[in-house]
Amino acid sequence: MKHAAMAEGGINLKPTSSGDTYRSIAQQKAGFLQRFQVEPIEGAQTRTYDGKKWYLKKGMAVLASPVDDPAKCSRHMMGIAIDVANASGKVLGWLLENEQRFGFSHEVVDMPGAEPWHLRFTEGQAMPQAVLDYETANPTLGA
Repeated sequence: MKHAAMAEGGINLKPTSSGDTYRSIAQQKAGFLQRFQVEPIEGAQTRTYDGKKWYLKKGMAVLASPVDDPAKCSRHMMGIAIDVANASGKVLGWLLENEQRFGFSHEVVDMPGAEPWHLRFTEGQAMPQAVLDYETANPTLGA
């Protein structure tokens, strides 16, 4: 999506990868097993999965456990999260200033372990006015 507000700021938003938009439970599990191990790693972040404690491998980004409980699963598995490429500097500034207009929010920005690239959609079934305006101005978008 290229909105006028983005064009004015020279911002081009895109996901970090196709796996950083919606994820099935199989995709979440594959990513989790790639990043975590059951053998203890001192000082590593941990997750619980399948009744075991898992340790984040050095150099890997954290990932939610692959559970199918909506109250505990990744927001990517719910289809309401996206990881934005290059979410730092000018892009991060633009996101923080404009994301709510489009129905998105950072879950955590300024805490240790924060993921400045991780946005979630907050509007449920409602569409923010900025999105409706964009669709009106671009009627062939879905064609």
